[in-house]
Amino acid sequence: MDRLDAMRLFLRVSDAGSFSRAAADLSLGQPTVSRRIQDLEHQLGAELFHRTTRALSLTEAGQRFYSRAQDILADFEEAESEARGLDKEPVGMLRVSAPTSFASLIIAPTISTFLAKYPHIRIDLISDDTYTDLVTEGVDIAFRLGELTDSSLMAKRLMTANRSLWAAPAYISERGNPETPDQLQDHDGLVFRQSLQGQQWTLSHAESGEERQIHMDGRLRGSSGDTLLQGAIDGLGIFIGPEWLVCPHVRAGKLVRVMPDWHGAPLPLSVVWTGGKLRGKSRLFVDHMIEALPRMNDIEG
Repeated sequence: MDRLDAMRLFLRVSDAGSFSRAAADLSLGQPTVSRRIQDLEHQLGAELFHRTTRALSLTEAGQRFYSRAQDILADFEEAESEARGLDKEPVGMLRVSAPTSFASLIIAPTISTFLAKYPHIRIDLISDDTYTDLVTEGVDIAFRLGELTDSSLMAKRLMTANRSLWAAPAYISERGNPETPDQLQDHDGLVFRQSLQGQQWTLSHAESGEERQIHMDGRLRGSSGDTLLQGAIDGLGIFIGPEWLVCPHVRAGKLVRVMPDWHGAPLPLSVVWTGGKLRGKSRLFVDHMIEALPRMNDIEG
């Protein structure tokens, strides 16, 4: 088996998480797959996997080799495509991870146009509000909300969205329309269940730059933006969130902006990947999303 095939097999085993699943995917016997991985480890002089009776995971050397093998194979496939004149026809599976709300509201509606443009690409979209392990799950790119923590991942910031205050017209009609941060404390806030003491909202005035911190709590706490958004639509309180999350509901008249001169802390959106340059199918998809984001974030429709 040549080295490129060995790399492909190693990546398949890593993504599958077991020799048996990789063997089934490739229509090979498990002993064959196991022997070829052992031969690769012998050539490299390093163990690539931690093997137990219950689990298979990458060693530190395996994690590093995974990232480099992806780059090497991507470079080879690009060169092969260019040589064949297929550089505009990328092929294969693209695995994408994103928070649930962002995946359903922003990514999913753009997939059909992307696949129509690149008919030989397949997409595996993972919706997960926790941080997916890119190496373990075999993810090509992941979209992340918020400030990124230091890591070995490569990253590119795509946009920074302002967070505003939103409520249902029925809620405003019943409880009144707050005009200052202090008046918010007379209202129910829809907050994340980070603690039993509610949530601190940091608000900034759009013109003066004045900053205020307001403690908010209410009758509904949730662990996801979708839950709190639904609570706002149902008139349970005031919600703080980015425009891309509330766009369709504002257009439909289900939500209105509250205190438009005040904004919450900005919410960055970034894309991360395991290493090297953003290339191939991943680069094409990120470029596609960059084009789509302004349209998806247009509150006026």
